[in-house]
Parts: sequence; C-alpha cells; structure tokens
Amino acid sequence: MRTNPTGLRFPRHLVLAMPWLMIVTVVSISFSSVLRSGSSTNVFGQDQKNGIAWLRKGALTEHNSLPISVMWRDAELKDRLMRFSKNQRVAIFLDRRVDPSTIINLTSNNVTTEQFLLEIAKQLDIGICQIEDVYYLGPKKTANSLASTSELLLKAANKFGKRTQLRWERSGDLRTTTVVEPKQLLLELAKANDIQIDGIDGLPHDLWSGLDLPASSLACRITLLLAGFDKSFQFSGTGKTIEIVDFKAPEQVTQTFGDISDAPAVSKILRNEFKSLKFSTRRNQISITGSPDSVGIAGMRAIESQKPEMITGSTITFSLTTRAARGAIFATAAQRSRLKFSYDKNNPAISKALKEPVAIQAVNVSLNGLLEMTVDRSPLAFKVTDSEIVVSLK
Repeated sequence: MRTNPTGLRFPRHLVLAMPWLMIVTVVSISFSSVLRSGSSTNVFGQDQKNGIAWLRKGALTEHNSLPISVMWRDAELKDRLMRFSKNQRVAIFLDRRVDPSTIINLTSNNVTTEQFLLEIAKQLDIGICQIEDVYYLGPKKTANSLASTSELLLKAANKFGKRTQLRWERSGDLRTTTVVEPKQLLLELAKANDIQIDGIDGLPHDLWSGLDLPASSLACRITLLLAGFDKSFQFSGTGKTIEIVDFKAPEQVTQTFGDISDAPAVSKILRNEFKSLKFSTRRNQISITGSPDSVGIAGMRAIESQKPEMITGSTITFSLTTRAARGAIFATAAQRSRLKFSYDKNNPAISKALKEPVAIQAVNVSLNGLLEMTVDRSPLAFKVTDSEIVVSLK
C-alpha cells in the first residue's frame, strides 16, 4: 500500500461487551515465513534498548499478507497504537494534529495490518499512507500525497548532481530520546547531512514523545517531521540549502496497493467507478494514477479487498495487553480460534469466576498458554477439543 483516505466503513462485527481495553492479535506464521528470526530479509537492526527489529521491504509486505484480529475497548489512541506498533514490529507515525488521547473502540477479525489501520483512520476521519517502511496516520490532505511528495523531492535532488542525490537517498534511522523538539531534530539532521534549512524559525515550538522509526531516506525523514506542521520543503541554490514551504499536494500521484487476491477483477470494478483514474495490475498489485483525493478513495477500496493469506499448518499465537473479564477473554480466544465456547451456565461458581476481571500481558503465546493465564488463581479449569473450549470447575 502507498496511500488512501478514509470514508467508507467496514461491516460491523459483533462486539463483546467489556469495559476495558483488550487487544488480541492472531497471526498465522508458516515455517518459511520471513517473520521468524534469522530471515535473510533486510530489516532494521535490533534496538538494544527495546529490542525492536522493524519489519522492512519484503518482510513488511509478507507481514501484511498474514491475518490479524484486534479488539480494542476504551483504548487511548497513541498509547495503544504504539504498543501495537512495537508488538507487530510495524513502524507507525502519528501526525501531531491528531489528538493522541482520542478513545478508540473497534473489533477487526482476520484482517490485514493495513485494513486494521484503515479502520482506525475511518473512526478518526483521517487518512493513512505508507511512506517507505513507515505507516503514516494524519489528515487526509497530507496522507493522500505524502509518499508521492517524498518521491518527487528525491527526483528533484537528482537535478543537482550525484553527490546531492546520494545525500538525500542516504538511509538513516530516526531515533530520539524520551522528549524531542522537532525544530532541534531538523537542525541536527541538517548538520549531520551538511545542508542548510531556511525558514525553520517559522515552525512553532513543540515537544514530541521519543521517536523510533526504521531506516529511511533523508527526504522521507524530513518530509515526516514537517508534515505535522502542514509544511514541506523545496531546494534552492546549489541543492545544499532547502527552504521550508507550505505543504502543497501534487496534481497527480501514482500509488500501488498490494495483497489483493484477484487484482484484475478488483481493478475492473474500480475502473467502472473511477473513470478519471488510470489503473494497471501486476500479480496481486494495483497501481492507480490520478488526483490525490481520487487515488486515495480508490486505494481505500483496494485495501478493503485485501484477503490475508491463510497458511496451512500454521500456528496461532496471541498477543494482548488487557484487563478484562475472564469470560470475555475465553469468548474472544474461542472466536479467533474458530471454536465454540461453552460452560455450565447454571453453575453460579463458574459464572461468578468468569465475570471476574483479570490482567494479562502476553506476547505470541499459544491458545493453551493464554487460557492458562486466564484461569490462573481461579477455581476454573478448561479443556480444548477440536470443536470447542469447555470451562469447568477444578
């Protein structure tokens, strides 16, 4: 995926009633998956502080082809989004203009990562796009053309010679301390890359929580930092100086959307609906060319048509941070595993124990592992069969 706005809604799913946030991620992983450790795919190196090895390039594409299921209840946007980002090793950048304390409630079952992020964007009436190996969430105007803006700036740098071209294509991470002033970070990037920035004093003072993003081009990093101020930049002089300018979307963009199981059929449907756009397909990808807004809307439809790959012989693992009723966790785990959840509803001791809240924090645990955590320090026991999860008293 490259970019899309918001607007349409996914079909609503039955939501379990629980007053706390719950996130459950179910990922199918085959033995040949590039997500396992030791993959030859080029990913960002391990962060010694928090252990994140960001997914990049082919590994990021592979991850998006796998199904995830997520349930959030009363989730504070930025806190839970960053937890999801680190858990999945998918880099996400939230625009400063989006209220980080917004409360999100959603249920997404067996969807791609992009579909999950799209659901968040739809609830907030914002857009999303992929810029290099980072997913950006922010105002639609910016999201619809941010990736194309960065690509156009890289092309503009080429006009100033090979040295300037290499400077702006140079890959580097964007990792900061706990709190950072974006103006200071821009100045540090300029010094490290031997460039000058005109107009930086016009940016308002602001403080951001620490950044940790995978390696990307210098053009991408500066584009992301300026986006939240509704700014971009242009080259001046010999190419060693950039001038901060108001963000202006290009008249035409080309974006590519992948993981589409029947790209020709989806492309045909979109052609009939968006007469002004140009489409081309290749394997499971659709490339769309036209005005940013129209490409974004069509791209959103393409993302909604993605179907995650169900891998035969895969294992199901759960990652969650929650404080929820035991019964809600059992019901959700059963639903994700396509099993029936049953217990003796006439037994008051079982019903009472299932209503009690339990705090769980787990990463990539098996179904049995999750259920063992759920019944810990309770009078409950469980049995998993081929068709159901049965809860009883010990």
